Amino acid sequence: MDPIRELIEGADPLRSGVGAVPDAEAALVRVLASPGNGPDKLPPNVRSMAAGRRLRNARIAGLLTMAAAAVTGVLVAAHLGSITAVPDPAGTSSMTPSAPPTATATAAGTASPTASPSETAGPTAAPTSLAGVGRGECSIQNLTGAMTSLEQLKPVLRLVGCKAGWMSIMAPAPSDNPNPEPGDWFWIAKLVNGSYVQETSLGNWAGAASNNDRLTAEQFMDKAFVTNGIPVELRPDLVGSPEPGSLAAEGLKTYEDRSTGYRVSFNYPASWQLVDPSGSLALTNGPGTALTDSSGQYTARLAFGDTNDWSTSGCQNRAPYKILDSQPMTGLPTDLASPAQGTPRFVYVAMTSAANDGGPVQAGIGITNRIAGQDGIGCVLDLAVAGPGPLKFFSFTDRRPLGGPSWGLYKFTTIGEAAAFTQTQAYKDLKAVITSLTITKVG
Repeated sequence: MDPIRELIEGADPLRSGVGAVPDAEAALVRVLASPGNGPDKLPPNVRSMAAGRRLRNARIAGLLTMAAAAVTGVLVAAHLGSITAVPDPAGTSSMTPSAPPTATATAAGTASPTASPSETAGPTAAPTSLAGVGRGECSIQNLTGAMTSLEQLKPVLRLVGCKAGWMSIMAPAPSDNPNPEPGDWFWIAKLVNGSYVQETSLGNWAGAASNNDRLTAEQFMDKAFVTNGIPVELRPDLVGSPEPGSLAAEGLKTYEDRSTGYRVSFNYPASWQLVDPSGSLALTNGPGTALTDSSGQYTARLAFGDTNDWSTSGCQNRAPYKILDSQPMTGLPTDLASPAQGTPRFVYVAMTSAANDGGPVQAGIGITNRIAGQDGIGCVLDLAVAGPGPLKFFSFTDRRPLGGPSWGLYKFTTIGEAAAFTQTQAYKDLKAVITSLTITKVG
């Protein structure tokens, strides 16, 4: 028993009975004199506060040492007390942990962890490009606009191209028809807040090729881009170019008329222009058109109607003539009841004339199925053909008889000079236009 406790119990009068009371001083001397139990000592199984602090500091130092070892790859043992392993539950297997990542030291003393070979790859990163409706996707589904029937139209729209935040769609003609037939207009839309908003519509390449502004199809489409505020350099990406091998790709345009029950058409250079045909010198009371070249000069007139005069009664002079060029045009229709003197053909005829006829040499270019004269002597350059039914007569580039200074389209000094004209580009262009004429019955 503890000595102090014994002394206290021995001094208790209730427990010791009525015996003599012990001397307190003697008892204290006896306690202090006992070995191993001084006033600054604790029993052997009780840890002092100083010893507790020393143990705590040692454990903290050990933890810090292990943390440093985890970074450097060196395991340092510290006395943290014994660790008792917990056995696995019955029926389970113990998996050997994979090797920890290794580290490669750098010159700066930092470490670059190397992934363990057994490490499983994480999820694939999301693509950097935006996708989906409202997220910049170039698709018909991402198209918006003011048209109330746009959603009904989407099934018949066709994506043509996208470039630099612009989209082009091949679409029906702009309308609110919920069930339109697929057409061939270009719709142009601009990317705004993740969606493509329809900005404008442009005609197709056929429309561009039929412009009457002395522009090629490409020039006309480029002008439309500029007018609508679309970067013109994007035109090839958004709408492409005329189909290779087409007339538009070759810089040509086409005229067409169906007012007579016949389809009348011809091709001409893009830099030429269709103008009022009222200046026809040969035919009246019928449709037609006229052409001016790139300089604005009249080059040809296509006319249908009644002839002014097929006789030679208006001739003032008979003169020699020479056919300088000729090409059959057997596809042109003729009036079988009309007194023809040959099949339709393109001709270039020069004729000498008197001064009062605008001489010395006048020439005519056009189509005819008549002969100007006999034995190389003629009076009228009958450059017209008698056609069937409503066609009546037709001429291209017009009938040019002799008869006065204002008659005759081309004037030269000599026949040789007139012949040399056939080698010029102006003549070749005009001949190509006239020989491209086709006339076919509609229906």
